[in-house]
Amino acid sequence: MNKEIVKSERLGESYSVFHHPSGLDVLVWKMEGFTTTEAIFATKYGSIYNCFKTKDSKDFITVPEGIAHFLEHKLFENEDTDVFDLYAKTGANANAFTSFDETAYTFSCSENWEDSLEILLDFVQKPYFTAQSVA
Repeated sequence: MNKEIVKSERLGESYSVFHHPSGLDVLVWKMEGFTTTEAIFATKYGSIYNCFKTKDSKDFITVPEGIAHFLEHKLFENEDTDVFDLYAKTGANANAFTSFDETAYTFSCSENWEDSLEILLDFVQKPYFTAQSVA
């Protein structure tokens, strides 16, 4: 994973960008004197993307309009409990949004940020779908 430091001379601040081989960029901006931790996991998939090709298909795939927003909500479900219940145990406040070109999941907390980050990374990378829940 490549690391880049981005500095703003004007603000006197900097943040780290980790470039993962998968194409995922992780930005870490540590701000001294703050007690709140915030994290966001965003993907470049929003409401305008309803026709695409995968690397394994010759033809374009068309999905229904609104699928990005639908998936945003479905990812908060898992086999055992609602993801918001998991965040409640860590004291974090979680949310998500879908725009034209991205879908993002976020949380903020003042403690237990490691546990909250684990929840975020887990549910967005391991979606749980059943035919019944999708119907």
